[in-house]
Amino acid sequence: MAFHFMPAGLKVFGKARTKNSKEVLRRLQEYLEGNSGKLAVILCGFWEDQQDAITYQELRQMVAEDAAFLEVLKLWQQDYSVLAKEKLESIWEDAAMAGPAGQPVLDGLNIKPGIYKSGMDWINRHGAEFVTSCTQEQKDAIAALVAKKMKDRYTVDELARLIRPCIGLTERDAKAVPRFYDNIVENMKKEHPRMKPETIKRKALDATQKYAERKLIQRAYTIAQTECAFAYNRGAYESIKQAQAQNLMGAVKKRWCTSGDDAVCTVCNSLDGTELDMDENFNIGGKILFVGQHMLPPAHPRCACGVQYIETGTSPPVHTDIPGMETITTQNNSFREYSDEEINNIAGQTETIISRYVSTPSKWSGNMVITDSGVDDGMGNIVHYGKLWGCDIVTKHETAPAVIMHEQLHARSASYCEKKLYGKFQNIEEASVQFMAMEICMAEGIEVINSAYDENVDILKKIREYLDGFRTDLDFAKALMEVPLPKRMDWISERLYATLRENTEVTLEDYMELADMLNSLY
Repeated sequence: MAFHFMPAGLKVFGKARTKNSKEVLRRLQEYLEGNSGKLAVILCGFWEDQQDAITYQELRQMVAEDAAFLEVLKLWQQDYSVLAKEKLESIWEDAAMAGPAGQPVLDGLNIKPGIYKSGMDWINRHGAEFVTSCTQEQKDAIAALVAKKMKDRYTVDELARLIRPCIGLTERDAKAVPRFYDNIVENMKKEHPRMKPETIKRKALDATQKYAERKLIQRAYTIAQTECAFAYNRGAYESIKQAQAQNLMGAVKKRWCTSGDDAVCTVCNSLDGTELDMDENFNIGGKILFVGQHMLPPAHPRCACGVQYIETGTSPPVHTDIPGMETITTQNNSFREYSDEEINNIAGQTETIISRYVSTPSKWSGNMVITDSGVDDGMGNIVHYGKLWGCDIVTKHETAPAVIMHEQLHARSASYCEKKLYGKFQNIEEASVQFMAMEICMAEGIEVINSAYDENVDILKKIREYLDGFRTDLDFAKALMEVPLPKRMDWISERLYATLRENTEVTLEDYMELADMLNSLY
């Protein structure tokens, strides 16, 4: 398959609204022009390998037998999984790493480089979405070609030769291929009435092969630009969040940016200049390409819009009176040694901070049990960090303010229940408490400490993306803490399924994935 990529679909800058928005778009276009082609080449090579891996005999069997068709689909899904893991993950990472350089507001800030945990979680989730989406598109495309009306219209051999170059196309483009073939056959019959039917079909199939190749190249570039733009914009978003967590930036708004020229579609034109808080959703409408799309461009395939981030407030407070405080997000669980006096001082401050976010009164006794040997919880277990059922809080001298805050939040949640209820609802209790602790820490410039509950926190964040009524993760975390623990899972489930029932874009796979997530929280 020979091809030459042209950066079609990238927008020419005309009426950029501000100097910085124009710069955001210039940097984005420069990145897409320099990097989309690499992914497009990978995709074309991948589809060509898929085509070469299946023989015409196997294709004829697909046409004749549904079982053979389903077996091939399973193999294709495995192919896409390998592609995502071995090739696309690195491209998404590179794009996400490049995103921060596209934001003038980040120029000169000494942000710790790298893909943070939230960014890697997003890449892993998006990889799974990509595999599912591409496999389904390929299934729909080939299913349309092996449908009964196609079998009645073409010979098995014709269909096999029409299907092979369509591997990798969407259903719409795949349906266009036999129409192209029919037109070529009819024109050749008129122009060359003495040509043998077998020769006409052979020449028509050759022309159709080239037509399908052009369609594949167009699709490869569409996917490449869309995926690169998505990861690039997501990387910028994650870095803004990191700058805030590191106390390098204050409150930030995001502004949708288009070139302002006649090439801009009506959807993007209506969004141009819209300013929202960081975690609010743009009114994109239409078909959602991927989870979280409503927060950032692209709004549609080959969309080259960008987001300009604008700092609107001062940096969050730094609690310099908390001994040894570092205002960073750590990946290393960096505890340090504190004296008894320092720990009691920290606990007093974190309790005051929590009261600004959670209205439920605390049942904490106010007593910190500071011991490196731990405390027997009455059931033969030694507790080193935790809230006892008498509402004292246990900690070692090696600790962190975020850990103390986590236990203080339990005093506003699980402490209102009997011990056996905590055991029953432990997963959602620990997830919602850690979620709240992380959000408060990021808002207040306090070091965030990794925990064993972060995987379930990520589930809560993904659920929030589907829910209406919560602008930010912090809003959702607050709402969870207001719901009594025994009712919390029912509250989440009811709101989630009510939202999904109204969303016509939600697939069966989405339902199954979310059901698995909910089960993890039970």
